Amino acid sequence: MATKQLSLRASAASRWIACPASARLSAQMPYVEGGEAAKIGTAIHALAETCFQLDSDPMKSIGTVVEGITMTEENCEFALEHLKAIWAIEDELGEGSVTVEKFLPYQDSNKVKVGGTTDVIGISKEKRKLIIADLKTGRGYVDADNDQLRLYGLAALEAEQLYKYIDTVELWIIQPHHGETRKHSMTTQELVDWEHYVLIPAIENALNPLFQPVPSDSACQYCNARTICPAQANIAEIVATAPPVEMLTESQISVLLTKFDMVEGYIKAVRDHALKRMESGSVIDGWQLQPKRALRSWTDESAAKKGLLALGLDEDQVTKTELITPAAAEKLLTKDQKPNLEALTSRISSGLTLARDKGLTQ
Repeated sequence: MATKQLSLRASAASRWIACPASARLSAQMPYVEGGEAAKIGTAIHALAETCFQLDSDPMKSIGTVVEGITMTEENCEFALEHLKAIWAIEDELGEGSVTVEKFLPYQDSNKVKVGGTTDVIGISKEKRKLIIADLKTGRGYVDADNDQLRLYGLAALEAEQLYKYIDTVELWIIQPHHGETRKHSMTTQELVDWEHYVLIPAIENALNPLFQPVPSDSACQYCNARTICPAQANIAEIVATAPPVEMLTESQISVLLTKFDMVEGYIKAVRDHALKRMESGSVIDGWQLQPKRALRSWTDESAAKKGLLALGLDEDQVTKTELITPAAAEKLLTKDQKPNLEALTSRISSGLTLARDKGLTQ
C-alpha cells in the first residue's frame, strides 16, 4: 500500500519545524474550515491582488463583496497598505520585477510536498537581490525573520535558479495592526545554511514515524492534532499528578507554569472535539448536550419602551446614553484622524499578572 504524500505548508512552517511530528499527526485530523478572521484575511489578499493587476484603488471597494466578505473601510485600508509595499518593491527593484500570489514548490516527491503561495516576490538580478513580502491581517505580532518567509525565499531561489544571481534576500512583513512594514535582510549563504541545519532536518524528522512530538508554545498553539498528541496527554498527566500547591518549589512552579499554556490548549481542543462528536450523534459517558444560558432581550425595543412607559417608568429610567469606547471610536475615524485619539485617552493597568520573562530562553 502506497504511503500518502505528507503536505508541509510554508504557512505552518514555524509549527512543523518546531515539532516535526505534528505534521504527521495533523494529517490524521479532519479538515477544519478557517474562522471569520481567516476569511477576512483571504478577502483582503484577493482585493489587493485584483487592484495590483488592474491598477485600481482598493478604497473604492468599500461595501463591495469580495470572497464572500463585505469589505469595510479598514479591510480596504489594509489592501492599500499591501499595495504600497508592492509598489515600493517595484520602485526598488525595477518595473516588471514583482509577481504576486504565486505558488512556490520547494520539494515535491512521492513522500512529501513542501511549499506555499507567497504574497509577493521581487527579483532583480541586476541588483542581485530577492525580496519576499507577506501581508498579515491579524493582530498577533509577526517578526519579519520567520520560517515561512525563509522557506518562500529558498523556494524562489530554487524555482528561478537564482542562487548564482542573488546575494541578498530581504524578508518583509506588512502588518497594518503594528505600523510600518518590517524588514529582515540576510545573505543567500545564510539562508542556505538555515536550509541545511534547520529546514532539511525538520523535513526528514517529519517523515520519520519514530520521531516523537516536541511540545512547545510555538508548536502547540495552532496545532489541530492536540487531541491525539501523546506528548499533550503526557503533559496533562504531569499537571494532574503535581503535588499540592503549598508544597511546590520555585523550580516546580516554573516548570508547571510553562506546561499550563500547552495543557490549557489541549483541554480546549478536547472540549471542542467532544462537542462536535456529540453534535454528530456520539455518546460520551457522563456528559450531555444542553442549551447555553439564555439571555433575555427585547423582542421589539420600540414596543418595549412604550410598554415600560405605560407601566409608569420615566423616560430617563428606561433609556441610557453613554460615551462609546475608544476602540469603537477608532473604527469610526479615518486613518488621518486616529492619531488624535492619543490625546483623549489613557491606559491604566488593572493590576499585575504573570507573564513570560522574554529575557530568558525557553
